[in-house]
Amino acid sequence: MKHEAEQQLLKTLNGQLNELPAIAKTMVQQYQLSAIVLSVLCGVFLIACLAGTIWLSTYLFKKGEKQSSHERIWRTDYSAVSGMVAVTGGMISLIMLMSLVINIIHACAPIASLVKDLFS
Repeated sequence: MKHEAEQQLLKTLNGQLNELPAIAKTMVQQYQLSAIVLSVLCGVFLIACLAGTIWLSTYLFKKGEKQSSHERIWRTDYSAVSGMVAVTGGMISLIMLMSLVINIIHACAPIASLVKDLFS
C-alpha cells in the first residue's frame, strides 16, 4: 500500500495525474504536520537555550566581578567560566536555529521534502 501511494505521488509530480490521490494527500499532510511539530519544539528549545545562556553567563560574570584577585588564584575564575558558558550556549543556540529553519522549510515545501526522503 505504501509503495502504491509512493508511485501515485510520483506520477502526480510528473504531471500524469491532475490531482493528488487521497492517500498521497494524507501522506503529505502527515509529513507537513510532523515538520510543524518539530519546528515548534526546536523553537521552544531555542528560546530556552538562549534564556538559560544569557541568565547563566550574566550570573557567573557578576559573581566573578565580586571575587577578589586572591580568590581568583585559588578558586574558580567565574569571569572565564562565564565566557565559556556564553560561547557554548551560543553554539547550541545556532544549532537549534539551523534545525528550526530546516524544519520550517520542510513544513512549507512538504512535497519536495517528501520525495527527497522517499528516494534516500
